[in-house]
Amino acid sequence: MMRGPLATTGTNAMQYFGLDFGTTNSSLAWVSPDGSVRLCDLDPLAPNLNVLRSLLYYSLDERGFVVGQRAIDEYLGETMQGTLIQSVKTFLADDSFVETFVHDRYYKLEDLIACFFHQVRQTIRTLTQDEAVLVVGRPAVFIDQPEREELARGRMQRAAQLAKFYHVDFQFEPIAAGLTYESTLARPELALIGDFGGGTSDFTVMRLGAADSLDRASDILASSGVQIGGDTFDARIMDVKLTPQFGRDTTFRSMEGRQMPFPTHLLALLSRWHHIGFLRSQKTREQLRRIHYAANQPELIEALQELVEGNYAFFLFREIERAKAALSSRAEVSIRFHAESIDIDETLRRDEFETLIAEDLEVIRTTMRRALRDAAVTPDAIDAVFLTGGSAQIPAVQRIFVDEFGPAKIRSQDYLTSVAFGLALDARRRSRQDR
Repeated sequence: MMRGPLATTGTNAMQYFGLDFGTTNSSLAWVSPDGSVRLCDLDPLAPNLNVLRSLLYYSLDERGFVVGQRAIDEYLGETMQGTLIQSVKTFLADDSFVETFVHDRYYKLEDLIACFFHQVRQTIRTLTQDEAVLVVGRPAVFIDQPEREELARGRMQRAAQLAKFYHVDFQFEPIAAGLTYESTLARPELALIGDFGGGTSDFTVMRLGAADSLDRASDILASSGVQIGGDTFDARIMDVKLTPQFGRDTTFRSMEGRQMPFPTHLLALLSRWHHIGFLRSQKTREQLRRIHYAANQPELIEALQELVEGNYAFFLFREIERAKAALSSRAEVSIRFHAESIDIDETLRRDEFETLIAEDLEVIRTTMRRALRDAAVTPDAIDAVFLTGGSAQIPAVQRIFVDEFGPAKIRSQDYLTSVAFGLALDARRRSRQDR
């Protein structure tokens, strides 16, 4: 991948970009005037300038939304009083999510996603004043319901239009990753591409390195996907290891004098941090107050109340994510988090983590095999397996493919930006078609 200073243009021509808008991270690549593909500095405040955290924060000072590292910085600077939103992409296919109230007004989902597209437009404007064609990545499967698939695509399109992107195409993320891998090949291969994001895991079987036309449709033999990703694994850790410290196993006395278990619907919200905000509704707060008053372990309910009211969920899940990543190179890690009366110091072993996600891994394996079956190929016929995305680094995920294809066939590249690079390669192909 080419990197380095990017020159501005003023040629009155169309400029082509690839955008990987991810559940957790986003990145952008540009087909520069000399035809090379370059990653863009999408977040000037981030440790990795090429990677924008897909975080959105309503700044009280700005009276508006900011994204990425600035979202984190302002959230901390305003002592966590504003609204921090993560994993907004996961709601794209959710027809029950129409709008949400933030401070003094309602926002549709596409209004929120448009904030990220505005950041993309600002970045592009530092490179060129020409009209931009944007190729945006999308999962192989948002959800196994065609009408909701169309809802997700339409929302993404409208969000781009709100940021004044009027030339938008879409490409499957695993296909984009395959194009990135293809750019390194010296000979043709039949490859399985696995893209592991925060919300989905997607697979494509594709012929690479032998294209004699710009139309690659015939080279794509099959695709499959499932709504399991890095966020799913974080949720398993939270649900099994940490929810007991927030009241999971407590009971409380009902008005009739019966001992009642902690409500399961509240536990479901607690296991995914971007849903924890729903616990702040007036109705739920009142329910927690009643449970706290009648609980056999009121200190645990108090810890849950502080987690919600103190806006600590983001930081707790960031610690979970850190521990999960550390398990890729270590056999055991500690999950430590302390705030007010919340006092967490839990040990998590790699084998324990792998047990927690065993069912998810089996679904991933089944989904991968479905792509092979639909392509009518066997593992022996696959020349290479290219894995990308943050969760592709998890040893138990990699083992699925080592067991199926053997270690010699496994390939990887930049885990966080290879999809954006491939989307830009796809954009370059489209630019040649437009000539």
